[in-house]
Amino acid sequence: MTELQAARAETTEEFLAEAGPELAALCTACGACFNVCPMVDYLGLRGADPKSTTDGLRRLAMGEAGPEDTVSWTGACTKSGLCVAACPERSAGLDAMLLVRIAKQRALNDTRQLPVKQDPTYFPRIKTFARLQLSDEELAEWL
Repeated sequence: MTELQAARAETTEEFLAEAGPELAALCTACGACFNVCPMVDYLGLRGADPKSTTDGLRRLAMGEAGPEDTVSWTGACTKSGLCVAACPERSAGLDAMLLVRIAKQRALNDTRQLPVKQDPTYFPRIKTFARLQLSDEELAEWL
């Protein structure tokens, strides 16, 4: 059996507060991650300054407000992973995709620059899916 790694922190908030500044300190805001990101063209951000946008990424990861371009970019992340390979600080321990994910979470929770998505159909869809997969006995027990 595979043994799991120890948790990095006791809570998600604690992890974000610790890892965000650590990764932000490793980032030089060179813009390499922004330049290779496929979402930049999709969002119409190709004309934005890569260095100021990635500097905003660092600020978001530390729990500070970021510029609109950065918030839009982090909110649209599809986790392609191209940023990880392009990052020149990767050898120093910077995981660019984790930095983007932390920045996005802090833009949702701390700075509230990204709206939280509400999906009123989420639980009804789960129940519908369950009805397709479960036996009558299982449905009686779980639903």
